[in-house]
Amino acid sequence: MSSQPTTGPPRQMVFGPFAFDEASGELHKHGVRVRLEGQPLQILSALVRQPGQVVTRDEFQQQLWKGGTFVDFDHGLNAAMNRLRQVLGDSADQPRYIETLPGRGYRFVAAVQNTVTKPVLVMAPAPPAPEVEPAAPVQPAIVQKRRKIWPLWMAAAGVVAGLAGGYLAAHRPQASSGAQPVRFSIFPPNGFAMEAGSSRQTFALSPDGARLAFTAMDASGVFQTFIRDLDGIEPRPLPNSVGSYHVFWAPDGRSLFLTVRGSLRRSALDGDSYQVVCDTPPIMLTGALLGPNLLISGRETNFVVPASGGTPQATKELYPWPQVLPDGKHLLYSVFDSRSGHRRARVVRYGDPATVRDLVETDSRTEYAPSVLKPGTGYLVYVRAGNILAQPFDPRSLSLQGEPFAVVSRTYSFLPSGAADFSVSNNGMIAYRRYQARSQLAWVNRRGEVVSPIGPANVNLKQARLSPDGSKIAAPIFDVNRGVNDMWIIDAESGAARRALAGPGLVDSPVWSPDSSKLAFHRAYDTPPKLIVRGLGENDADEPLPPDYFQVVSDWSHDGRFIAYTNTGFAVNNELNGDVWLIDMARGRKVIHLIRTPFHEANPAFSPDGRWLAFTSDESGHPEMYVQAFEAGESPRLTGERHLVSRHGATALRWARDGKELFYLAGDGRIYGVPITLSPKLKIGEAAPLFSISLEARAAWHSLLGFDVSADGQRLLVPIVTSPEKSEIVVIQNWEAAFERNRGKIN
Repeated sequence: MSSQPTTGPPRQMVFGPFAFDEASGELHKHGVRVRLEGQPLQILSALVRQPGQVVTRDEFQQQLWKGGTFVDFDHGLNAAMNRLRQVLGDSADQPRYIETLPGRGYRFVAAVQNTVTKPVLVMAPAPPAPEVEPAAPVQPAIVQKRRKIWPLWMAAAGVVAGLAGGYLAAHRPQASSGAQPVRFSIFPPNGFAMEAGSSRQTFALSPDGARLAFTAMDASGVFQTFIRDLDGIEPRPLPNSVGSYHVFWAPDGRSLFLTVRGSLRRSALDGDSYQVVCDTPPIMLTGALLGPNLLISGRETNFVVPASGGTPQATKELYPWPQVLPDGKHLLYSVFDSRSGHRRARVVRYGDPATVRDLVETDSRTEYAPSVLKPGTGYLVYVRAGNILAQPFDPRSLSLQGEPFAVVSRTYSFLPSGAADFSVSNNGMIAYRRYQARSQLAWVNRRGEVVSPIGPANVNLKQARLSPDGSKIAAPIFDVNRGVNDMWIIDAESGAARRALAGPGLVDSPVWSPDSSKLAFHRAYDTPPKLIVRGLGENDADEPLPPDYFQVVSDWSHDGRFIAYTNTGFAVNNELNGDVWLIDMARGRKVIHLIRTPFHEANPAFSPDGRWLAFTSDESGHPEMYVQAFEAGESPRLTGERHLVSRHGATALRWARDGKELFYLAGDGRIYGVPITLSPKLKIGEAAPLFSISLEARAAWHSLLGFDVSADGQRLLVPIVTSPEKSEIVVIQNWEAAFERNRGKIN
């Protein structure tokens, strides 16, 4: 821990909701200064300047307790560390920021972002969210073209947000026919980005329209819940919500249900108390209160649990995305119709399946919004072909009234599960996320400089797999009108692209066969994802592999024998606890459960010589990359010690083609390269930071991020951002009045 002053301009280091100003020595939380002085402040300064590195107790003693006795130092350091943890809301048992290494010292484990340098891999100027400082700060020349635009945009957005907040503070009562619509945007805090939901509600308006709850992702890929009071300006974090994923409100709007690392909780809005309701069922969608019970909607099963807490009990009937209608007896829900390729909104009297009635064809879940202009009536709100539609509906007769009209265009929905990025209140408010097509692939060098963008621009993608022969790139690209993504093949030299695999449903996570002639991928239509192998010819057909409940392909061994997959689409444990399986293509496609532990394992990847497997595991408390010896033979298995490779978290990884280097995306948003020797004895070198991938590029949509590496290891294929727009939620007050006067107009 050097006492020398740092060189270069002062920095502001951002981690979670905190910002530490190096020049002033001040700590702010959500823009408000936090009182932290003396030794706790000096400890924080020493740790946050070198995240991921151990600062020893001896170093602290030499710098902060010179001349003191050991007893004074030991007591003083422990007291100062406890004070610092109290201010940060941290815990020694489950550290989010400061990890204790018994007998050695401390390490700052949270992702730290730096506002000094400009972000790499961003093709147009982004709003002023701090980005991770790259190892070698380099900007593509194209970034310079619009350098002066965003400050004016940001100032205008601030004025609009302030006016909207002021208006809402004075006009929050029920909307009326004379009220004018008010539209404003809500952005996540600095250091966070919002990601579209594949099988969950990512945000929700409270029933009374007073608040918006939303989840946002930090640089490490972990989600947290925030609450925005709509008569306020800034969102605030919900206490104890780190690791949360699903959110939905209690009917009175006084508490919020959310899932956190495998448990369903009910959280108070004030204070930090919460109630654990139950363990989270697999692939949960949402929930609805029915009297004293909570109806939990899963992808393939519904459950009932007492709202006071208990063990979920499976029900016979399946009601995806349930909402209790005003009479308290009927449920509105939506189901997938595989014959039509769309969903159907239905209504049923709960407990009486014979009363089910089809209402309207949709591409998403459906919400009922009461009318504030015609009391006693309302609307069914849903997404169809990327547009939010409002269908007049009488909840008393359970019948449609007239024709639907368009409210908003280009809104995200996810056809396989019915998820959609919108929410309505009971008093004339609607919130939605406008779909933003802002991604592209690019070849970059090891310093993060864009060598050349490649393939379609202004699309939404997060994955790229280079064929073993180096001639083709497979990339899933999202189609907002259909709510699914198709597989595109891009020529690695010319950039020419074609849509190679489309419907039915979604195709994702491509992996090439060793001879570059086929792809293994997963397809999701009317069930969770299942593995498929298919050639690229027009007449080639899907070749299903042995099915499991949830399958995401990860790698194909270089000898062609094994396809590796996991039962989760997350590197971070959010829904299903991840295991690793193999399909033995040479022995009757036998399925082998390769890794089965209490921890969350994902991202299996074979070394080029087939003797080692790299994968991620959260056995340390957060996902890191490990390497372990792999024995094929008649009974494939992992043997020997797990060797830790990463030190900053790991959520995606790739081997160099010669097996002499491993690359991974760390929790700080950087790509690291690790030299590695496989034989005659495994030797793992020091990880070297290469460059950062912007948080906005990693949150472009809900898919796993996947990058690739050229044969010589000198270029990497990564997603970049092509638009300056930041992810946002748009809120409209009095939406009904606006669109009743302008039916059919799509904005």
